[in-house]
Amino acid sequence: MAEPDSVTVAVVAGEEAALVVDPGSTPEQGRALRAEAEELTGLPVRGAVATHAHSDHAFGLAAFDDLTTWGHEGLAEALRAEPARTAARRLGLDPAALAAPNRPFALAAGVDLGGRWVELAHLGEGHTTSDVVVVVADAGVVLVGDLLESAGPPWWGEDSAPDAWPATLDAVLGLLAGGRVRALPGHGPALSFSDALLQRGQVAAVAGEIERLLVAGTPVEQAAAQGSWPFPVEHVAAGVPTGYRRLTERGVRPSRDLPITPVRRPD
Repeated sequence: MAEPDSVTVAVVAGEEAALVVDPGSTPEQGRALRAEAEELTGLPVRGAVATHAHSDHAFGLAAFDDLTTWGHEGLAEALRAEPARTAARRLGLDPAALAAPNRPFALAAGVDLGGRWVELAHLGEGHTTSDVVVVVADAGVVLVGDLLESAGPPWWGEDSAPDAWPATLDAVLGLLAGGRVRALPGHGPALSFSDALLQRGQVAAVAGEIERLLVAGTPVEQAAAQGSWPFPVEHVAAGVPTGYRRLTERGVRPSRDLPITPVRRPD
């Protein structure tokens, strides 16, 4: 686990090289993780991948910038945005020190570690709009970032996609092959298939409740407090305005009862 956010950092080793998944919260931490990965495996690190743009998963990428770094193409913009810059300053970092992936991709990429092929895929939006999963098929493991959580309930933020998250988890569940493949989240131990399936249902319940509140005409500033959530409200609240905005952009509107005027029959 990498502190201060107890992130699960993974090292995937092949016969020739290793790959670091979610390389820490700062460039300094990334350098330490890189050295530990090489000591642990006895192999050179070929590169690193960030599962999404949040500080605890992506801010260590700069320590690997002389190698190949992967992530969704949306990470560059996310790391330039004010929330990332604010998070950097909170960690005592110069925002200019943040490094985006130098091998960004839109849908998928692959990494050959020698005798082991690792697949990187953007299955859709969810926890953020740039989530990536890392599939190590021969090891029966899918690293899912914060699309799923086991250390506690998942979190929704301003950059989440509440309406799209359930469908993305459907794709994740498909990779788990009914329980024969383990899902390793970004925080906490591996999830069983049944636990992942349950959490998918809860994530869908959040999406449904946001839409219900919007259609009912609940003001966005009151929605979090008035909603019925499967998780503590503080985990969901920051994503509710984004959920309203995304639904509105899709044409979802509050319902309005049409006035009914009695029709008089002529005498």
